[in-house]
Amino acid sequence: MNLDPVLALTGALTLAGIFVSAGVTKLRAREAFSAVIENYRVLPDGLVPVTARALPVIELAAAIGLAFPATRSLASGVIALMLIAFALAMAINLQRGRHDIDCGCFIGLLRQKLSWPLVARNIALAIIAFALAAGTVSARSLGVLDMLTSVAGTGAILLVYASYGRLFGLAPRIQKGAAA
Repeated sequence: MNLDPVLALTGALTLAGIFVSAGVTKLRAREAFSAVIENYRVLPDGLVPVTARALPVIELAAAIGLAFPATRSLASGVIALMLIAFALAMAINLQRGRHDIDCGCFIGLLRQKLSWPLVARNIALAIIAFALAAGTVSARSLGVLDMLTSVAGTGAILLVYASYGRLFGLAPRIQKGAAA
């Protein structure tokens, strides 16, 4: 699949924005994030602390990798696999009837309960990441208007991302005791 460079850059910026935010918030609340991973009950107890330490670093590294054309495909593939793993872990817990647990997406800042629309959101993001990983970006160079279009497109997608959360009740709930 041949991707226009504006679409590739817009997808990369969108995923990078989401994963930088998610990685930073998880690093700031490592203990709480470890508890969230443990609460999913999909990993052996011994892997929980390792995963809690490694996952935010991998998210940030992949987000940074999206910024460079040479590493974009690999970074996109890593992000796609993470998103599918997250969706699968959520789906397993929803099937178990465990809707009230925190998804852990933006731990420490926000609280989102598991839901099927959240699983669908992760799958939609994974599709974008897979397209970036598998696609070939055309050799057309980007001009100033292309860059502005990409930045505006990224902003629009992130607004749709946030609106989707609000529309389907995924809107983050401020944790008790957190500053308003």
